[in-house]
Amino acid sequence: MIYFSFKKDVVTIPTDAQKIKNEFASLNNQLNENNQRMYPLVNLTDDNLFVYKTEEEIIKIIEESTGVIFFGNSSDAYTRTLMPIVDNLSKKLNLEQVYYFDITTITDTIALDDLNEPIIKEKGSSGYYKILKLLDEQLPNYYLTSPTGEKIDTLEKRIEVPTILAVKNGKIKDIYMGTIASQKSGYDKLTTEEEKQIEENLEKLMKNALNNTCSSEQAC
Repeated sequence: MIYFSFKKDVVTIPTDAQKIKNEFASLNNQLNENNQRMYPLVNLTDDNLFVYKTEEEIIKIIEESTGVIFFGNSSDAYTRTLMPIVDNLSKKLNLEQVYYFDITTITDTIALDDLNEPIIKEKGSSGYYKILKLLDEQLPNYYLTSPTGEKIDTLEKRIEVPTILAVKNGKIKDIYMGTIASQKSGYDKLTTEEEKQIEENLEKLMKNALNNTCSSEQAC
């Protein structure tokens, strides 16, 4: 009697690090049709520390846990500027993870009507408004510009991308929004001095979230 054995295909499930690396790399060498500029290159390392989190998980981390949270969007040029810096710095500081969430997937849309009054054209998710409430003291007021150039206060807060939070035991210790004032466009390459200043600012933020983003005893 003859027996045949068949080798089973091994299915490899990509890690969050690989998925996030591929998500950002997918826009490398691509043209942003909105402004006809090439997206900034992002080449994350294979061992980057980014992990995806849902809005529910982000809320839980802010309310009761410890960690570094990165609100970003892969098509946003400023987010693309920060990602490699955070990648390198998080490993340098021996963080275990950096929690990544695309806040633009749940945000609302605010616009000005014909009388230049702010209106909500599209509501955000319930989780978005809860995150706004949790970050209320840290976030600036959100302004829109009228057709005549007037700055209109929407009387609302907003989480812009990129925004990075340091949370320690359910308390917000630090927040970093944008990149650096001297970078007028996310498509402009940082100078050595600008990158150094950003690294110093983010290192301070990350150290405010303890040495590690979470331990085996903490809910992450």
